[in-house]
Amino acid sequence: MTAANWEFPWLNPDEKIDKESATVTKQGAWVLLGEMANSGLGFGFWALAARLFSTDNVGTAATLVSLSSLATSIAILGLDNGLVRFVSKVREPRRMIRHLVTITGLLGALVGVVFTYVILTLTGVGAGQVPFLVGISAILTVSQIWFQVTDGVILAAGRSQILAYRALAYGIVKIGLVLVMVSAGAAGLFAAYTVPLLLIVIASFLLVPRLWPKENPAGTPYRFRAVANLSAGNWVSGFAYSLPNRLAPSLIVLFLGKSGLSTVAFFFIALQLAEVLNYVSESVAKSLFAHGSLQDRLTHNVTASVRGLLAIVLIPLIAVGLVAAPFAMSVVGGQAYSDHYLALQLFLLAVLPKSYYQVLKAKFNVDRRPKALIVSGSALGVSTLVFLVIGLALRVDPDLLPISWILGGIAGLLVSQYMAGWRPRFPSRNAGVT
Repeated sequence: MTAANWEFPWLNPDEKIDKESATVTKQGAWVLLGEMANSGLGFGFWALAARLFSTDNVGTAATLVSLSSLATSIAILGLDNGLVRFVSKVREPRRMIRHLVTITGLLGALVGVVFTYVILTLTGVGAGQVPFLVGISAILTVSQIWFQVTDGVILAAGRSQILAYRALAYGIVKIGLVLVMVSAGAAGLFAAYTVPLLLIVIASFLLVPRLWPKENPAGTPYRFRAVANLSAGNWVSGFAYSLPNRLAPSLIVLFLGKSGLSTVAFFFIALQLAEVLNYVSESVAKSLFAHGSLQDRLTHNVTASVRGLLAIVLIPLIAVGLVAAPFAMSVVGGQAYSDHYLALQLFLLAVLPKSYYQVLKAKFNVDRRPKALIVSGSALGVSTLVFLVIGLALRVDPDLLPISWILGGIAGLLVSQYMAGWRPRFPSRNAGVT
């Protein structure tokens, strides 16, 4: 391997451990490409929505999307991560996949209906369209769950390029559909977001027989209890981690009333833009987890190389984002959104601590440490949510509310490092002295 095509120039490319890092990076690059296609076209979707729909319609749809995502975090039970960790080890991979799809789908439909109905009833949002919005929310929740499960199916099979292709297809269809839904208001915008995802999920299920055999002779019998133990840790961790992003729009509406829908619109858009950079670390961490699951271990050298790569990639991107924030918000929705560019800048500053948390999360999964997952994910999510609620209660300027994500990210990273036994190493005073 030549220096020209080596992803980690600070390591020795002749060592096996560095080749593992290269494998992680290659798969992570496809995952990242898929995430970037999803987020980039998602940006286009919400940019069009901001131009074509009223701020109240955008705020309503954003609230429902966030609620469905929260319901997804609850109903998936962390089983997508359990699937990645164990599907290559079981004797009947397809049976395992079918079992997990059934469990998560049924639970997702129930939670999606309950969450949406309760919030719409309490806030009075979507009056006259509640049955339709509740039904679409249930479909979106189940589709998002199965999208994540099939993510795991594809990633564990080492076919990450498929993730990129289907993300591209989803984004293109979604943008095309929003253009013909303008007259339908918030309900049409919500449906335009949901229907293409359902179609992509159905197509993904057709790929399962091509990716996984009916029987793996070298595998062990599938036992749900073994999967459930690690999945439970991921479920609690993922649920707590997602709370701030999923609950923020609803909390803003609950604290500010219907007048808060315009605030939700710019807040949600700023959060979505910052999430583009979070996809970098999430993609690499997913690849790291899949690789570690196949190898049954993650070494310090591999995780250190990944952290170094994230720093090299993310720090310049964050710097560019801070400068370009006013322009980015203006492109999305014009002057009404660009006035709130500070929110985007603050969300961007929260990216780096969350990126290092993702690497530690991957290691906890490979090491099968559900308690560490629960403690670290809960520390990040709950602390962020607490800071957010305090800010809303004190009537802090909404542009400053993303500070909660910075403080919560730092708290979560510190707890995660403690759980991993990480300690900074300082050179000895006598280093270099003979």
